[in-house]
Amino acid sequence: MLTTKGHVDHDVNFTILQINDVYKIEGLEGGDVGGIARVRTLRKQLEAEGREVLVLHAGDLLFPSVMSKYLRAQPMIKVLNLLDGDPAAFDKDLVVVFGNHEFDDKDPGLLLGRVAQSDFAWVSSNVRYRSVKDSYGAPFSQRLNNVHDVIVLDVGGVRVGIFGLTVDAQRRDYVTYDYGDIAARKASIQSALGRLKRENAQVIIALTHQDLDQDELMAKDFPEIDIVIGGHEHFYIQRKVGNTLITKADSDAQSAIVYNVRVPADGPVTAEHRKVEIGPGIEHDPVVDAEVQHWISELSKAVKKQKGYDLLTELGTTKYLLEGVEPAVRGRETALGNFLADAVRNRMNTDLAFINGGGIRINDDIPPGPITNYDMEGIFYFNNNLVSFELTGAELLDILRNSVSKAHLGDGRFLQVSGIKFNYHVGGTKDNPIYTINPGDVKIKPQGDVDFIPLELNRKYTTGTIDYIWEYGYRDGYKIFSQGNNGSSPEIVQKGIDFRSTVEDVIAKLRNRMVTTQVEGRIIKIQEP
Repeated sequence: MLTTKGHVDHDVNFTILQINDVYKIEGLEGGDVGGIARVRTLRKQLEAEGREVLVLHAGDLLFPSVMSKYLRAQPMIKVLNLLDGDPAAFDKDLVVVFGNHEFDDKDPGLLLGRVAQSDFAWVSSNVRYRSVKDSYGAPFSQRLNNVHDVIVLDVGGVRVGIFGLTVDAQRRDYVTYDYGDIAARKASIQSALGRLKRENAQVIIALTHQDLDQDELMAKDFPEIDIVIGGHEHFYIQRKVGNTLITKADSDAQSAIVYNVRVPADGPVTAEHRKVEIGPGIEHDPVVDAEVQHWISELSKAVKKQKGYDLLTELGTTKYLLEGVEPAVRGRETALGNFLADAVRNRMNTDLAFINGGGIRINDDIPPGPITNYDMEGIFYFNNNLVSFELTGAELLDILRNSVSKAHLGDGRFLQVSGIKFNYHVGGTKDNPIYTINPGDVKIKPQGDVDFIPLELNRKYTTGTIDYIWEYGYRDGYKIFSQGNNGSSPEIVQKGIDFRSTVEDVIAKLRNRMVTTQVEGRIIKIQEP
């Protein structure tokens, strides 16, 4: 029971269950890892320990996935509505923040409809809805009853205050953010904290979807925040800034983070957390799993109706593992990345080729065995065409340096390459690495050559990639690709060639339709002492 502002009359303990960036309701690896049905089981196990459990989702749930693409993001909401075990009830202990991918669809009606269907709360302190482009807009809370600017919950007798913060990575006419303007972002945070304090919040949680460095900066600027429950990166991260804890779980519920929060009668709030792997050791909840299987069936029907083929039809096979999980394709050379980049280089007949890891959306591995239409749908979630142009060696060097500049964060700018071999050096600290690539670290195998030769800074190399990079690469720090930002990009030589069709043609022409590509040392990380 509360006695005076900021105090309880006895020690109180409660649990936080954190997930973030969950796209596939069924999980990964054919359902062997992750999945909402296992999250439900974990929640039941934690509740059985006798403490109240607060479930916090740090954004990215509506998009992107093959299922959300064809079924308009409905399955995720239907499944999350079962997470409390009562399909008819409002889940008072589940709170979600907007991720940048919540705004992927250009139709605002889809977002508003899915939020309205949610039997749980959303919190957003820096995002506004606008019905007229370029207007100031108004908080989502003014349109939807289950969206809050801030929210204070009674959790086990403790007033827990939560505010939400979302990065402005997805621009839409119907949404605007207090984010890019740092002063406006800080003002939003300060306003949210002020409201939570006025409502006598005893524990303050920031539920965020932004880059780790921005979480760290926020924790430094606003030390009254007890815990930052974060998303946006897709792998497990833990940090501590002053007394503020920051955590992020692996994407697609491959793991969850469990906090034990202690609020003493007299003294500071303390919290201990642990990472929980969500795999075969945790059973599927049968009710949630039945709903998942229903939507898998509906997906198959939708694809058949819209595309005319079966999701499980085999297009070919792979001899070796093709890693498609995001920490892999966004952080190191992979066999899948090599295969795709090779397909681009050969089709465009260029000296070299690259594709961004963020454009490979399958976020799952293809084990040795069949390659199916479902795999293709995941890899080519976005419809991209191929383009070619020329780059100087100096321009390529700058591109490679930018590619690895956030490798430790799993950023989508990381490139998978063909016709290129390079080393990159890592210095600094684990939390603040410094990356360098020298001209002598790069070798090129021009089209028609047998061997790799040193990079020549003044030489021009024909280059193949996808049209998204050519137009919007500036969003990931590639300033040379600024066509989509009222700037310029290199003059196109070839364009209009479908990426997915190119890859499917490659598989069809392989001997026995078998992919044999492996990791071969195209990208080598050198850790400096």
